[in-house]
Order: sequence, then structure tokens, then C-alpha cells
Amino acid sequence: MRICVFTGTRAEYGLLTPLLRRLEADADSDVESTLLVTGTHLSERHGHTVDAIRDDGFAVGAEVPLPLGDDSRLGVALAMGEAVSGCARALDALVPDLLVLLGDRWECLACATAATLIGVPVAHIHGGETTEGAVDEQFRHAITKLSRLHFTSCEPYRRRVIQLGEAPETVFNVGALGVENIKTVPLMDRTALETDLGFNLGEKFLLVTYHPATLAKDGAAETEGFFAGLETVLAENESLTAVITGANADPGGSLVDARAARLHAEFPDSTLVTPSLGLIRYLSAMHLCAAVAGNSSSGILEAPSFNVPTVNVGDRQKGRERAASVFDCAPDAEAVAHTLRHALSPQGANIAKQARNPYEKYGTSQRMLDTLKQGAAKGAKPFFNIDHRLPKD
Repeated sequence: MRICVFTGTRAEYGLLTPLLRRLEADADSDVESTLLVTGTHLSERHGHTVDAIRDDGFAVGAEVPLPLGDDSRLGVALAMGEAVSGCARALDALVPDLLVLLGDRWECLACATAATLIGVPVAHIHGGETTEGAVDEQFRHAITKLSRLHFTSCEPYRRRVIQLGEAPETVFNVGALGVENIKTVPLMDRTALETDLGFNLGEKFLLVTYHPATLAKDGAAETEGFFAGLETVLAENESLTAVITGANADPGGSLVDARAARLHAEFPDSTLVTPSLGLIRYLSAMHLCAAVAGNSSSGILEAPSFNVPTVNVGDRQKGRERAASVFDCAPDAEAVAHTLRHALSPQGANIAKQARNPYEKYGTSQRMLDTLKQGAAKGAKPFFNIDHRLPKD
């Protein structure tokens, strides 16, 4: 059995790592795995993180370069078209029995579309979730309809995938791979992380990841509101620093990166801006930081298992299940600054220490592997109808 795993960004690759290790170590079966790599992994601006994939020892079966220089809406739409054709050629050459992909991004939808047209069954991870402030919300549910196996992270998400017409016996509530990473990846201590980064983390530091809010009425204003609030808190606390990772390849990503560069120019000694930290440095920073800030899913899914508070800005993650340690705020300077102060306070830290992560379950990657090894059906896919009574008109 040949399983192809798709990855288009540093974030989803990091989440996939436990499953990739399981596939690699499964010597008792006839399963062979390979990676289809595309998106920001092949972009110099975003850190060319395909190098990190190879350094981790994983086999890259195919690379699909994409034109990511234009992050306007039209530019991204055109890049998605190239992703469909490029992934189709790659899958046709690799001839996998099953394609595994995670998440909700346009690159992921492109590959799922190509696989469906070629006749490769798709197994989808993290379906059923809602992120009402991002166009990814629509992509995720579209990927669900293109998939034959579904691995959800919470019970409400399992039910939602079934609500979308997927047969219950194909939908598995297994928890989040990112939480398994936290439990298994060897982390760096503070001294080692500072040495590796070449940056003094100070008394306390924030781990910051902010991506474009692709459905916002004024994404530029929301970006400015977030960074202005961050500026305020950095100015108030001379001992506070911030480690800032780059934006993804969505419309408006270059604007976010430019605003982060301006912040660094204003606070050169207390900020570090980098395209990517890589899995170990990122999780180590999350473990050691005083708070996670921005609008990344990692603040929702993983940070609570470290008992670290999250300042979640805007609507990008709206609708997701969340722990009590996630503090939501509007994307304006005053609200961001106020919520950051709360997260950094003893009260905020105490809430995080007692929080329970709804995404944490036992044996996530092993349960996925056991299911994947059974394969997935091909051909026509019936629509599962829920027996319910609708009110009469």
C-alpha cells in the first residue's frame, strides 16, 4: 500500500509529523509513504522549509512549485489553478493508493481536487471545524466532500462532518496531532533556544503569529490594529520581548510581513522576526513564552496543553472549540493591548494553568495509522442522510 501525504505550509507539516513518524516506523506492514510538497515550503521568502523536511529524514516524492509572488486575491486564485495541475501531475507519477491531507487551505483544496479527478481516495484531517473569519472555512468543508476518510479533533466536529453527508463509519474522532507533538517532541530549554535564535528572550516573551483575515471588511485595518496594540504593550514593558513568525501565503500576507518589519525597526532589541521557526523551535518557544498572540490555530489547538494563555485576535478562528485559556479580542489597538495585559497578568497565567484542552486525546496518530492501513473505498460515494424532522412551511 502506497500512502502519499500532502504538505503546503510549515504549520500543517509540523502537525503531520507524528503521523509521518508512525508511517516511517511501521515496519510490520507493507505500507510505503512519501510526501508531496508544495506552497510556501518551496518559497525562499517563507523560509524554503522543504529543507527542514529533508533534514527530518522524510522522503519527498514530488515538489510542486507555485507562483507566490502575487498575494492579491487574483494572484492566489491563479496560483491555486497551477496547484491543481501540478498536484495532478505529481499524483499521476506517484500512483498512491491513498492521499492524506490536513486542514483547510487553498493548496490543500487544490490537491484534493486533483486527487478526486485522478481517482485517488482522500483522507482528511481536521474536518468539521469552523473558522468564520477566513475563506478557509469554505475550503475545509469542500475538502470534506472530496474525501473518503475523516479524522476529526472533537466530537462536535465529527457530528458536523456527518451532517455534511459523510457516512458515520468513515468519520473518526481522534483528537489533534498537534497535541501529540507537545507530548512527544523533545523541546529545547531557554538557554538552548536563545543560543539557537541568537536572541535574548528577556524576562518574558510573546510568541506571535498573525495571518491575514481573508474575510475581513478591512484586513489592512485589522492588521494595523493588532500590531499597534502589540507596540503599546512592548513600549510599556521594557523587559518584554516578542518572537514573531511570518504570515502565510494568503491575500494580504506581504502586508502583514511588512508591518512586522516596521515593528522590528521600532523595537530592534526586543523583537525577533523570522519567516519560520521550525517545529522544535516553535513548540519550545510556545512552552517557554508568557503568552501566544495573534490569530493562528496553534493558539487554539496546542497552547492550552502547555498551560500558556492565548490572545486570539479577530474572527479568523471564530467558531472553534476552545479552552478557557484562550482570550478573544477585537482586532483594534486598545482591545489587543488590554487583552495582552490580561494574559500577562498573574490572573491570566492562573487561568491557563487550570485550563483543559478539548483537543487532547490519547493515541491520535496510531489510531489514524490503523484506519489508513485498512484503505478507503473508491468509486461512487453515497450521501448519508440524517433522519430528522424539519418544521413545516
